[in-house]
Amino acid sequence: MKSPLSFSHKIWKFSSEETIFDLSQLQSLLLKSRGLTHHEDIQKFLEPSLQDLISPWAMNGMKKAVERIIRAIETQERIVVFGDFDTDGITATVILVHTLKTLGANVSYRIPERNTDSHGLKNHLLDELAQRNVSLVITVDCGINDAPEVEYAAKRGIDIIVTDHHEPEESAFPEAAIAVINPKGGKNGNTFKDLSGSAVAWKLAAAIAEKRATNEDQLSSLLNPILEIAAIGIIADCVPLVEENRILAKFGIEKMKQTPWKGLLHLLEETGTPLEKITEDTIGFVIAPHLNAASRIGDVLIAAQLFLGKEEENGVRVQTLREWNSSRRSLTEDSVREAKIQVRQDAPFQIFYNETWKPGILGLLASRYSQQLGVPVIACTKRADGKISASCRAPEPYSIIHGLRTAESFLERFGGHAGAAGFLMEASQFEKLRNSLDTHFSELDIGALPQRIDAWISPELLHWELLDFLKFFAPFGIGNPLPVFGIRNVTITNIRPIGAQKNHIKLKGTIDGEELEFIAFFAGHILEQVHVGDHIDIALTLGENEWNGEQTLQLRVEDMRMT
Repeated sequence: MKSPLSFSHKIWKFSSEETIFDLSQLQSLLLKSRGLTHHEDIQKFLEPSLQDLISPWAMNGMKKAVERIIRAIETQERIVVFGDFDTDGITATVILVHTLKTLGANVSYRIPERNTDSHGLKNHLLDELAQRNVSLVITVDCGINDAPEVEYAAKRGIDIIVTDHHEPEESAFPEAAIAVINPKGGKNGNTFKDLSGSAVAWKLAAAIAEKRATNEDQLSSLLNPILEIAAIGIIADCVPLVEENRILAKFGIEKMKQTPWKGLLHLLEETGTPLEKITEDTIGFVIAPHLNAASRIGDVLIAAQLFLGKEEENGVRVQTLREWNSSRRSLTEDSVREAKIQVRQDAPFQIFYNETWKPGILGLLASRYSQQLGVPVIACTKRADGKISASCRAPEPYSIIHGLRTAESFLERFGGHAGAAGFLMEASQFEKLRNSLDTHFSELDIGALPQRIDAWISPELLHWELLDFLKFFAPFGIGNPLPVFGIRNVTITNIRPIGAQKNHIKLKGTIDGEELEFIAFFAGHILEQVHVGDHIDIALTLGENEWNGEQTLQLRVEDMRMT
């Protein structure tokens, strides 16, 4: 009897066994699967507009924040934008610093070091700012659970405005802040709840610009350059690409095709990325990894300076970022191999520990195994002070932040959201944490994860016209996923590992006498499960590949199962 599970141990889920043969039929099905059945909703989705954005003034705390910032601009107070070290935090920092500088503010920025300072406000960093006579700090992508630090800042004579998008913890909410802008906290009216940190920063920048701009042209000149920066943060942080996030990302990507940011342009040129070919994949696989590599391997300020520093130094910055990104890839692959012996068979979640791992690659390691095993994964290392720092990832429908809340008594501090989180704890709490989370995740009894199939399609649809058709649904991400298509009864004629680490698979197969070529990324672990001559069903997505100037349609395997 054929196993109900695929090669990735998933159960395939599809609404219909019917095979689709034409694009109009496919469009109706894809719109319906996104809950779009009314003409007005369909039109807004297929033809979005910046006019559809909710006013930034609908956000709780916006009025107080803008009033305080404008006062600081007018009196030339020293303002510091306090960011975070990931791409969302870096881009949020760039958005506010650029806007405030353009408006004449006395502004600088501070981004903590991932490997030493960790996430959020810290008293020693606030001491540093107080010594510089900073009187206003605006956090971006952090601060929502930093109540003690915000209180400490007040004692040092520093006003704090918190802008963040992470889940607020009631016990750590920064009541002492001048204003708190967070779509997930407070009374925010009809505000979209799932904005990224960069999108929240863009909203604040838009409100400030609206108050300070003297005409529509000046308003546009303030907001247009930072739209693409917001898009980078939105895509990189894997927030739901629906509603306002999708609008900002879609228009930001279009703006990026004519980017005025010289550092970004240099990075795209050096990585061989034509401007007209920019998509969400460009952000996810080219821009964000290079920006993240700065804090994972080197110095996060280099990533920020790519946008905010002297243009004549961008060449050196780009070369440095490329070297760090190469090191990041190598260290990630090393950690993936080292973690393999720690995999607990049939465990409800996985937790890995190696005191030699860099904190900067923990999230990448956890993400790789979470995708591969279909369970929450925690990757840990030891800090210089002997404490354990960790990054966590979880696939839907799990919530890693909920799991951590059930084990809060073992943690010194933690934060994040359903799919990604991090924490710090004493090394003595490791076993207690593992046992607690084993109990929590086993009680959920989620079972095998689903593999979504949007539609079974005829192989005749696998051509460029289908790829062009899908662009109307872009950009893709969580909440608006790239459609996954199923094709049946492929006879495997060739299969081989590829890539420097031999962790990808290229395979060829025939359907009704026609040969097709597929690629499966990070699928080396299933190589022994499929053989030449096997008849398999393939779940795939479509992409575009360019090699030596030649463009080809790429059929990317998401999963496989025996026919």
